[in-house]
Amino acid sequence: MINLLPPQEKEKLFLEDKKKLVMISGITIIVPLVCFTLGLLSVYLYLVGEKSSQKIVLDQVQAQYQTPDFLRYRSLIESNNAVLEQIAGFYKKEILYTRALKTISSISRPQNVYFTDLSLAKEGKKVKVIASGSSDTRDNLLLFQKTMQGVPGFQNISFSPDSWINATDAAFHVTFEIIPTG
Repeated sequence: MINLLPPQEKEKLFLEDKKKLVMISGITIIVPLVCFTLGLLSVYLYLVGEKSSQKIVLDQVQAQYQTPDFLRYRSLIESNNAVLEQIAGFYKKEILYTRALKTISSISRPQNVYFTDLSLAKEGKKVKVIASGSSDTRDNLLLFQKTMQGVPGFQNISFSPDSWINATDAAFHVTFEIIPTG
């Protein structure tokens, strides 16, 4: 086909085509943006509605649990929890003397070596033990000293010098520390 239109008409048609193209492109861009904006607006309005409904539910629940009986039980539970925490802290810090006594009684002693006096005292995390006793011979007492040195958890084992004077019927005094295990 031959275009017999004058150049001004051609220019006018060309401009109209450009206008149509710009209009179509603009509408193609603007319509999705408007739809996206409307979608975001609907999500926003939904969230605002949910927030207000949750606030109402929260207010109702708070009002339900602000009754005098509930508040009294709550304060009672909180005070009991505080007491239990103090008791638990006390037991965590406390050294159980029964463990120390069990450890001391489990030491294998030679025959005729006996404790006559036993004193336990807490020193930090250790238990200091001062013991007196008797042994029929110095050899049995020496064997008892070596046994004590082999016990894990015993530290600073010290027999008094006068424990070694008598060869028979020896009275001894020993001090040592027990380090708690576990």
